[in-house]
Amino acid sequence: MTQALTAPQRDELKQLLLTRRKELQRQMTQNLDNLAPSDSGDSVSQDDDARLKNQTREVDAALTAMDADELARIDRALEAMDDGEYGVCVVCGKDIPFERLKVEPMTQHCIVDKAKLEQQARA
Repeated sequence: MTQALTAPQRDELKQLLLTRRKELQRQMTQNLDNLAPSDSGDSVSQDDDARLKNQTREVDAALTAMDADELARIDRALEAMDDGEYGVCVVCGKDIPFERLKVEPMTQHCIVDKAKLEQQARA
């Protein structure tokens, strides 16, 4: 069994989460700005331009949805920190190693259970 997180480790991970949260919020604002309807009237001669704008809007919408999902995971991790439940696998209840949390600070699974979940998803 791994050792529980130290206070400095928890602080470092919280900073990683807060920094990523700020980046996501900035990206989402930019993507939402890109989704705003354009004021230009599309004419027949601008078909390719309009098609490109629509594709870009679709990409921005998809990115915004992915960012919102990641933001929710970050918020869950921050709540778990406040509740004292952060860094514990929700499946097996074992401590998640600091090294894993540094790579993916919003994870809720140890590497073994994450691998099992991914394998089940592929099946």
